[in-house]
Amino acid sequence: MNPPEYLSLGKTKEERLENYRALLKVPVSTELLNDIRESVNKGLALGDDRFKAEIETLMNKRVTPRKAGRPQKKTDSAN
Repeated sequence: MNPPEYLSLGKTKEERLENYRALLKVPVSTELLNDIRESVNKGLALGDDRFKAEIETLMNKRVTPRKAGRPQKKTDSAN
């Protein structure tokens, strides 16, 4: 069974194949490829801030990097 996204590429099988092949001919920039690799390796979402927030809400899991460094120590104001 073909997904609707594939079927939307054309009315005939030949047209869909031709359009699918054309999609694969578009070069991916080195920067985007590095961003994809980093996101996959770290288990993070790749997209704009709105998309990332939606994914975090849906998954109830952090998909954005944490701030670099150690967490700040809490100071005791009673001293």
